[in-house]
Amino acid sequence: MKTRFTIPFLLIMLVLPMRSVVAQCTTSNATSCQCPDGTSDCDLLPDMTLSWYGILNYLNGPNEENGRVYLTGSTPNIGHGPLEVRGVDLNGYRRFTCGVDTFTVYDPNAQQQFICPNGGMAKQLTTQRIFHKNGSTMTSSERVMPQGMTYHPTHGHTHFDQWGIYSLRMQEQGVSDPRQWPIINEGYKLGFCLMDYNSCSDGAVTNHCKDDNTVYNAGNNMTAPAFPNYGLGGGNYGCGMVKQGISSGYTDIYSEYLDGMWIDIPSNTCNGDYWIVYEVDPLDVVREENEGNNWTAVPITLTQQGTSDPAIARITSDEQAFRCPDQPVRLNANAGSSYLWSTGETTSSIMAGPGTYTVQVTSYCGSATSAPFTVTELTRPDAPIAFGTTICEGASAEVSVSAADPVWYDAVGNVVGTNAQFFTPQLYTDATYYVTDRSTEEGTILYGGKPNDSGGGVYHAGDQYLLFDALAAFKLRSVQVYADSAAIRTIELVDATGVMRATRSVFVPAGPSRVSLDFDIIPGLNYRLMVTGTTGLWRNFGDVSYPYQIGSVATITTSTSGLNYYYYL
Repeated sequence: MKTRFTIPFLLIMLVLPMRSVVAQCTTSNATSCQCPDGTSDCDLLPDMTLSWYGILNYLNGPNEENGRVYLTGSTPNIGHGPLEVRGVDLNGYRRFTCGVDTFTVYDPNAQQQFICPNGGMAKQLTTQRIFHKNGSTMTSSERVMPQGMTYHPTHGHTHFDQWGIYSLRMQEQGVSDPRQWPIINEGYKLGFCLMDYNSCSDGAVTNHCKDDNTVYNAGNNMTAPAFPNYGLGGGNYGCGMVKQGISSGYTDIYSEYLDGMWIDIPSNTCNGDYWIVYEVDPLDVVREENEGNNWTAVPITLTQQGTSDPAIARITSDEQAFRCPDQPVRLNANAGSSYLWSTGETTSSIMAGPGTYTVQVTSYCGSATSAPFTVTELTRPDAPIAFGTTICEGASAEVSVSAADPVWYDAVGNVVGTNAQFFTPQLYTDATYYVTDRSTEEGTILYGGKPNDSGGGVYHAGDQYLLFDALAAFKLRSVQVYADSAAIRTIELVDATGVMRATRSVFVPAGPSRVSLDFDIIPGLNYRLMVTGTTGLWRNFGDVSYPYQIGSVATITTSTSGLNYYYYL
């Protein structure tokens, strides 16, 4: 009997010291926590990665159907510290944004549903909690992250906007970084709810956690012993409204069966060999040990798409095709397996001076030649002739210039005048001003979309909107709306990856009106133009006929409610 009791007693004596060591690296005790550089005074930061093995194997993915491919994202934290994101800061406050305004409310248990003053849904600004080791003492600080999070009342938690962006691409020979390969289309996860889904030692995520996940089919596996501060964070982060996160040595998984975990495959994409490039925290909102390893790329062979779709070739530019002398513009071809420009170049993009260009793009659908794309050089004006002056101390100086369209600047580059004569403020020391002359070429004004509110319709208070493709860079000057009441409304331009590119809050009167926006738009697919906060704008469900072409620069393709509805906005 003594022998039976002795064995478990010895086991207990062996296990307790190990637990004692682990307990010395917690969010309240830094005794045995290790710094990346071997010192005893450091921030213990997370290091988020993206598992290539998880994309290719979790749930036997990625799974494909005609027009769409589904994928899973597994995001191991291989850093020395946890990723802790807080909806409530350590003092009990929450932060929300409504347009350009920020509001702070005391809500330590995250129980309030904050509504913008104009009735709209707010974005929440969260904080990243960063733990700091100084010898055996553990402290922490918080930083407000610039990217908003979205509260989903039906889920009961907050989602991290643009946590993951994934794209289908064609490999380009001679370009080593897959993130620079031509994009066929992108998808994104509107938000991730961050949690400790699995330990890196769990069998369910074997091969997910690696010291380098950026290279397909490479990287050394990491389990608990490979992490100096394994479990720092607690290992039990969940989708809480107060806090959420991923501990060191743990991974979060968003499976392909969840909403948004897919890439839509455009028509004119034929079966063949492609790559999926997946980035986590692509906007570098989170502070990490290593900002350069938040991505991976995996090959995929599409088999459920077309085999005889017509090939396409298209030239776009993120800039206006009007350039000053000696300032070339970058021209981009759509994704293909090979390229042949009218200049003889064979890359997916070229730098182009004044002239007209075409490109032949070869893909799995065949070869096609683009429509001509013209780059126009603006006339450079002659250097202006300025006339200085001498004044008494405390006086204002009048200076003048001989120029067609002058712009005056102060010594640090601020615009201070636009006339031939410029009057300085009172001066008590020598001052220098600069003047330039401009050559301006007026652009073309285009109108497009459904011309009026004819046909059946109602004033709409939901969150549906129009989708459009930008085929060239342009400025969206204004939109036509029909409002049921006078109110301030916020209009947002959101790109295909969910990033808000522009926003403007304006007073909209009741009835029909034209709202000025002046949004600069670069080429891209599936832009969204939407109104937040107070809505009450007209929606047609009759006399609607997509697509609506806007010259050669844009196409309104559909609405989020389908082809039978048109929104203002």
